[in-house]
Amino acid sequence: MTRSAKRHLPPALALGISEFSLRGLGLRGRTCAGFRKAEAESPDQVVLAKEDIDAAIQSVLYRENYVIKELDKYLKHHEFLNARRKEILHKRWIDHVADPLQKKIIEKVCSHKKIKKRRQEELDGFLKYVNKKGNAFIEHYDPKEYDPFYMNKEDPNFLKVIIPPFRDPLKKAQYDKDDGKRTLLQCETGKIYAMKEFKEIEKAKLHSRLPGISNSRHFMTPNEWLKLPTNYIESEFCKRSRLKVKTNFNESSFDLKPLARAPHLESQEEEAAVIYK
Repeated sequence: MTRSAKRHLPPALALGISEFSLRGLGLRGRTCAGFRKAEAESPDQVVLAKEDIDAAIQSVLYRENYVIKELDKYLKHHEFLNARRKEILHKRWIDHVADPLQKKIIEKVCSHKKIKKRRQEELDGFLKYVNKKGNAFIEHYDPKEYDPFYMNKEDPNFLKVIIPPFRDPLKKAQYDKDDGKRTLLQCETGKIYAMKEFKEIEKAKLHSRLPGISNSRHFMTPNEWLKLPTNYIESEFCKRSRLKVKTNFNESSFDLKPLARAPHLESQEEEAAVIYK
């Protein structure tokens, strides 16, 4: 049993293990000394010494069995606590994550049944009106008898499927950051902002910090940038920005002096002589 293992045991169990080790050491010393003295002592004393040794051995074995039982009991209790902790975490995850998500999925999947039922009711009302009047045209109808646009007037979202905005899981950190900034802005101004309004305010703050440059990439979306004419690069703004960049094309970082000092080879001189002939 190592020291690190004893630290995680109960105090009583660790004390029993230490006592067991001390008794074992004491017994070893007593048995060695007893066998040494047994040669010079009488048989009665030897018998008594053996009885003492047997009694000590029995007590040590009893203590060993007790320590083993307590250790098994502690390990089983520790495993039970770990299993129980996992069950509680799993139940909490089911109650707060799995079940609400499952309910939302079921609601979205089953929402088409209500839309289908409403369409069937509208179709039944239209058929009853047609059977009563004989002919029905959308340009000629009496709103007092039958108005096909009644529900659209009452509810603009009638028979429309509303899809919530897509929240990319990869951008969760950015969404959380935007929600925090929007909450701070609402606390400062005392007004509730939608995410679209908050984005517009953030864009306005960004434009106020940047220099006022017309037709720059900071103030344009990708679609607006693609709509620019091809001769935009020849505009006055681009010409002025190019004039600000001062470059000297004659400068070079390559050192040509070592090449001028290098001696010419004899083969190169012979080739030059052949060429000039």
